[in-house]
Amino acid sequence: MAPGPPQPRPGRVTQGPGAGPDRAPGARAGRGRAQPGLGRRPHRPRHGREIRRPAGSPRRAAPAETLAQGQGQQAERYFLDHPVTGPYTRALIWRLPDGFAGLPVRSGGGWALAGASGRSVRPGADTPVRLWHPVQESAEGVRGWRDHLLERGIRQPFKQAFREVYLLTPAEERTRTHSDRFKGHFVRYGQAKALLEQRGWSGLSIGHWDYECGGDVGAAVKTLAGWQASWGMQVASDPHQDAWGTASCAATDAIRFRRADLPGDAPLTEVPPLVLSELLRDADLAVGVGSLGLDQQAAVGYDGYWHSYGFGELNETARTRRDALARLLPRLKIADRAELTDRFLRVRGKLRTYRIHLGSGNILMEPNDAYLCIVPGRDRSAASVFLPFEEDGGMLSVILSKAFLLADDTRISDPSITRQLVTT
Repeated sequence: MAPGPPQPRPGRVTQGPGAGPDRAPGARAGRGRAQPGLGRRPHRPRHGREIRRPAGSPRRAAPAETLAQGQGQQAERYFLDHPVTGPYTRALIWRLPDGFAGLPVRSGGGWALAGASGRSVRPGADTPVRLWHPVQESAEGVRGWRDHLLERGIRQPFKQAFREVYLLTPAEERTRTHSDRFKGHFVRYGQAKALLEQRGWSGLSIGHWDYECGGDVGAAVKTLAGWQASWGMQVASDPHQDAWGTASCAATDAIRFRRADLPGDAPLTEVPPLVLSELLRDADLAVGVGSLGLDQQAAVGYDGYWHSYGFGELNETARTRRDALARLLPRLKIADRAELTDRFLRVRGKLRTYRIHLGSGNILMEPNDAYLCIVPGRDRSAASVFLPFEEDGGMLSVILSKAFLLADDTRISDPSITRQLVTT
């Protein structure tokens, strides 16, 4: 990526403080407490929250990230038959110790797991079951589940089958103890920090108050399953515009990993794939909500970064979005006017042809690649499209809304849009 000024000063980003609270996403920032559940004594899980302690709100508990687990009888009582958790957990894929995975279906007064191929298995009362995660599945198996959910119109309460997976890259094998995958981004500090805190990260506090003592650099820290990640950030905004207070913009640095109970960075090859994937996913989500590349126009001094992020290579989240669109597109009424390329959804209107970037949602118009600024809105046609994992308002629905609008561009009446179509 092409960074814009001001550039981070090398060697200043620290690893951050000690272990932060290992709380479930959605817990209040700074409290460090897991979601309340049934039972009298609090339970501290090692690799996942036990199924006997369901949260009061399944959406906030994010069971895919806490890896709910337990025995078959417990799963039926506390999740599948539970009046609160049942509607959510019955739309999730569960996995048995032998690797078989399936969606819950009624069977003989109880529950069985039905695989994407049609085979069903009834877990025994003491058979351990846990939520399925795509990092533990083959690429073919993941594709099968994605097709299965779309064919049956099953919307999951959070991304599971369409969950992004972050595997170790050759570049990370070379850097050994840190990942530069999300280094060099410029993010709106408040937005990025809020998302990270919601997902259990802590310790990040940077501003213009004490340069000599490193107040302009810091790190967000999260502990997951005995591993700790530390993501460095540095102030990248003007102190006068920030009134010499909290930073409005931050530059991201490397993410380092270590065992929570041992000092020193650990080789990335030793980090369990599921832990690595989930922690890197948090970073991707933070960039995805806070990046300056998402702005309608480039901020002063950040033109290079804005263009690189807004129209450049797709990150893992955008690639997953592309995969979902590839499955959805043939079902849409604009299928004959839309096609997917490597980075864009290309839409043919009557006035122009448009390319909507699958990462940022930004639009270029052919043939001269003129930028088209459209403030995201709600389109009735797009709102009726079944999305397998996302509520209205996410980037996938924003892209679809723009596609439906532009496919029928002769009916656009908003002058802020029509004058761009004529003058560019």
